[in-house]
Amino acid sequence: MDKVLRPHGAYAAAYLDDIIIFSNDWQRHMQHVRAVLRSLRGAGLTANPKKCAIGRVEVKYLGFHLGHGQVRPQIDKTAAVATCPRPKTKKEVRQFLGLAGYYRRFVPNYSDLTSPLTDLTKKEAPDTVQWTEPCQQAFTQVKAALC
Repeated sequence: MDKVLRPHGAYAAAYLDDIIIFSNDWQRHMQHVRAVLRSLRGAGLTANPKKCAIGRVEVKYLGFHLGHGQVRPQIDKTAAVATCPRPKTKKEVRQFLGLAGYYRRFVPNYSDLTSPLTDLTKKEAPDTVQWTEPCQQAFTQVKAALC
């Protein structure tokens, strides 16, 4: 898919078989859609019309809300972060960091902020975590930044 869309990189992107085409106006958007469809056809690929949404001002794509020149996390996806209980084990800390890490670009200084939590996941750390005030602050701040 990447090879097929390479000539359209200025206005199209794909993740596996999900393609997004973005444009500043309707006329240009239709030109972009036609160009991408031609390339797909030339590669022996097709787009399922039932899965296509053309000319949308805003879309949900890979857990993000895209539109008006902005990228934001989807509220329903970050709700899992908001409702996550305080981790009690190393595994639960890893799960929280994995979930929150997907949206790290929306959390200023994510790595520095989460370092107390990351320390809990180190090999030498016990399986049952020793929750400290810095851990609680990091946990609370990550949730607040995303929700």
